[in-house]
Amino acid sequence: MTTQPAPSAPAEEVLHRTARTSDGVDIAYTLWRRPSRELVILAPGFWRERRDRENLSLANHFFRRGYDVAALDFRGHGESGGAYGFGVAEGRDFRAVAEDVAGQGKEYERFAAVGLSMGGSIVAEELAQEPLLPCRALVMISSPADVLTLRPKPWRPDAARQFSWRRALRVPRIAARDLFSRKPRAVEAVARIRAPKLIVTARGDWLVDPSHGILLAAAASPPVDHVHLELPGSLHADALVRFVPLRLFRVLDRWLNIHAPP
Repeated sequence: MTTQPAPSAPAEEVLHRTARTSDGVDIAYTLWRRPSRELVILAPGFWRERRDRENLSLANHFFRRGYDVAALDFRGHGESGGAYGFGVAEGRDFRAVAEDVAGQGKEYERFAAVGLSMGGSIVAEELAQEPLLPCRALVMISSPADVLTLRPKPWRPDAARQFSWRRALRVPRIAARDLFSRKPRAVEAVARIRAPKLIVTARGDWLVDPSHGILLAAAASPPVDHVHLELPGSLHADALVRFVPLRLFRVLDRWLNIHAPP
């Protein structure tokens, strides 16, 4: 593990670190620390980095609510090594970061996880495979139940405004060999996760149809809650943070205050 101070921070202390995965990939993550007893780990979606403004907005929000916050770059993204395989090995990235900061003898005894889009599905798969990870709550925002059944609809209203040239120029590194390998089936994973779960969907989501959330909620072991946001347009995952933050934050705060308070 390496640690270096950040040049600026929305918190009392911000540390940029790396964690090594079981298959030898260095995963970059940032820890915003008060310190607090409770930690939230943010898992971004595909083509998203921990320093994107939406993830920084989430980190700021949770920090102000009293949590410490860690956010990672999955392999192939940002400052992390490796190449992205759409869930084939990315669970190891999440586990490396979680084990670096949480557990017996670590900075935090436990954590809550918030995953956006593919990030939520990856975290669910890893938590199901590694039940000893000390996760006390899981939030999945616009996460696919089964990656292979995704049917994007980029022609839907407002889909185009969810892209940016800045992001388009930061193309993730893709592991071509993994394109045809088994992908996460969060619909199976959530049935094996005993921690409380929140599934968030939005009407008109251009990438992950709300039917995925219905499948996740139906398959999940209790306790589970499904909140569907009736919104105009076609907002997906971090676009909810960008365009309707107060609506989303109210949902997250209400649920976390019950199942994983700061």
